[in-house]
Amino acid sequence: MFDRIWWLYDLTDSVSIGTETNIDIQGSDDPYRLPVEVLRTAVQPRNGLNSLSYNYTSPYKENFTPEFRVYFHFAEIFEQTAPGKLREFTITLNGLNYGPFTLEYLKPLTIRSNITQVQEGQVRFSIDATLRSDLPPILNAFEIFVLWPLPDSPTNQTDGMFSISILLNAIIIVINELLDYWIEGFLRFDPSDPSS
Repeated sequence: MFDRIWWLYDLTDSVSIGTETNIDIQGSDDPYRLPVEVLRTAVQPRNGLNSLSYNYTSPYKENFTPEFRVYFHFAEIFEQTAPGKLREFTITLNGLNYGPFTLEYLKPLTIRSNITQVQEGQVRFSIDATLRSDLPPILNAFEIFVLWPLPDSPTNQTDGMFSISILLNAIIIVINELLDYWIEGFLRFDPSDPSS
């Protein structure tokens, strides 16, 4: 949840929206805890459209098929002006469908994708209003993480166990020798002999 940098990015055919209303992220059970400033801003489709979309191409040329994880962050920042208005949407990410989702006023919601392997480093998503939705979808923020393979073999979990067992055996030997020396000295001790 820390060490992330956020910047404003308008998706194609979208408009920025925002609010000054306070969003209580401390009381939220959302573990991602986005900054309030991020949750107060969002994009929605231009008038007449019911979909947001984005295409990302990794700038790196890898020798492997990269894996991605995508996080979508939402918060309904507008009180509905008419009772019964519904904002419901689905997410399509590289052909995988998620949803439908509805938002609660000022309550953060994060949708985490499964790990996705993509050809040519392409991540494509669209957020689409459902047929029963009265309002277009919104998106407050998204994050795309690339999962890189380790350059070297991972550490074997038993590495170092051999040296620890040698150390423990050495400690046990020393303790046994000290006990033997102490017991032997105790048995030779004669209280009537001043030289013992």
